[in-house]
Amino acid sequence: MTSIAIFGISGLAIVLLLITKKREEKQKKDFFILTLISKGNIHIRKIYHRVVRLYSEGKEQISFLIHKQLPIYYKKSLNRLVIFLKKKREQYVVSMRDSRLLKKPDGISEFFKNMSNIEKGNGEIHDVYEDTRQNDSVGLGSQNNKKE
Repeated sequence: MTSIAIFGISGLAIVLLLITKKREEKQKKDFFILTLISKGNIHIRKIYHRVVRLYSEGKEQISFLIHKQLPIYYKKSLNRLVIFLKKKREQYVVSMRDSRLLKKPDGISEFFKNMSNIEKGNGEIHDVYEDTRQNDSVGLGSQNNKKE
């Protein structure tokens, strides 16, 4: 029922606008309703153009932000995180090596004590490494170089 009423009212409004437009042309006189409609049309166009401009500028700024700024920000943040984690790891390794547990004979295993001594230069390394470049004519491990 309401759709029929809306349809009837809109049809009546169109007929009234047509009648006022014809009277305006015959009498060469502006009617108030048509002046309001034309001014409203001008304002709607201005608003529409402003919205389209804001949309295009916003789209460009968001595209720039997503494609240019965010990757730079993520790389910078990742680098900062890596540096921070390296510093923290070094602090914990140093504090672990210098801890009281290492100085107690029963606190930590001999392996970690030996590792600490080796890194400080106090320990000995008994591993023998063979040179795999024995067949090279030039290099550190070249034994086939017979110049006399």
